[in-house]
Amino acid sequence: MATEHKSNPTEVKPLGKYEAMNATDLAGHIQRLPPEEASTLLARLPESQAADALAELDAEHSIDLLDALPSPLLSSLLGLLAPNRAADLIGYLHPARRREVLSAVPAETSASIAALLRYPVDSAGGIMSNRFIALQADQTIEECHHMLRAREKEETEDVAYLYVTDAQKKLVGVVSLRDLVFRKPDRRIGEIMSREVAHVQVDDDQEKIAQLFERHHYLGLPVLEHDGTIVGVVPASEVIDVVQEEATEDMQLMVGLSGEEHALTPWRRSFKPRLLWLNINLVTAFAAASVVNLFESTIAQWTVLAVFLPIIAGQGGNAGIQTLTVIIRAMATGEVSAGDGKKALFKELILGLLNGLAIGLAVGTLCFIWKGSFVLGVVVAAAMLLNMLAAALSGVLVPYGLRALRIDPALASSIIVTTVTDVAGFFFFLGLATLVLHWHSVAGFLKSWVPLLPN
Repeated sequence: MATEHKSNPTEVKPLGKYEAMNATDLAGHIQRLPPEEASTLLARLPESQAADALAELDAEHSIDLLDALPSPLLSSLLGLLAPNRAADLIGYLHPARRREVLSAVPAETSASIAALLRYPVDSAGGIMSNRFIALQADQTIEECHHMLRAREKEETEDVAYLYVTDAQKKLVGVVSLRDLVFRKPDRRIGEIMSREVAHVQVDDDQEKIAQLFERHHYLGLPVLEHDGTIVGVVPASEVIDVVQEEATEDMQLMVGLSGEEHALTPWRRSFKPRLLWLNINLVTAFAAASVVNLFESTIAQWTVLAVFLPIIAGQGGNAGIQTLTVIIRAMATGEVSAGDGKKALFKELILGLLNGLAIGLAVGTLCFIWKGSFVLGVVVAAAMLLNMLAAALSGVLVPYGLRALRIDPALASSIIVTTVTDVAGFFFFLGLATLVLHWHSVAGFLKSWVPLLPN
């Protein structure tokens, strides 16, 4: 009796198409595989190609894959990477496994990785490369040429600038590659170097560093310990990644996401942070609903008010998010300093006033044409104006207030701002309508030509 062949889920597949992929494309493919399959694929690839692909993975995919990779294979792959990238990856491991993996990495590489792991991941020390070229001030240019040629196979992150140090490895100057090429070979480095060197400290936040690069267009910046010792270089290529990460984080935090979620992030990792902020948003929605409840009798007497509630709240929310986006972006890029808050607030209040007048006049006119009520149009227009001002005010004060409390200004700011505009919009609109209903003398005067005003 013939035995039926059953496919084995771990059946080895040809590697041809994978071996032809570059590191970025291969990493993109690996990210779509379950961690166990991705681990198997990396184990079958040439180690150099597997290491390059591992270096290109996004953070959340790296975490699961690193847990699935056998320690000996992981040690081999990390040993092929630049120490700064290897440190980024190994930092995701549990401390016990981290020590196990590092113990199998070549001693020199392991020491470089361990040195980088001492710094927070979002600091200059955490994003720097410790591969750089240091010169001595008493060297001649010709001696430097010989030294550089001898290191032709050594990888460095930044060769646009070469840094000059003293005997204690303290930074004393910088030399451009152009000067080394065009100056006379018998000149001393100390004669041609610049002693004014822009630099960052090891504990400087990566967001601050990104602002420096954006403002001054550096190709790289040396990283110093507090005693002046140079320990690494932050290249511009690394800062581009930081800018993307910070922009993504700010955008996501504004709407209550984790700041680290991507389209292919496993749902289990996305569920908890999303649910947390949705519950917070639910509480704020009840706050807005409670304002409506305060004016239940007003709505019962003048039911057409319910038609315009979402318009007032929606327009205010949109205006608030516009202001909030501008302010948070300005904070993230260093465009505004601590003393610029009043200027920003004044500008946004002017815009809120002008936009409120324009939108209020438009919606009030449409209300009059649609419902035939002049008083209703005035109430809608006035509420729109007031809510636009509230949107401008909250769009500036919320991020500045969070920053004063040492909380990330992007942290769910949009939820707070939209809550303010919902609550304020409902209160202004229904409050003004209540005043109209109680303004009996005016109501009696207008009753003959305002059909929608209740008896």
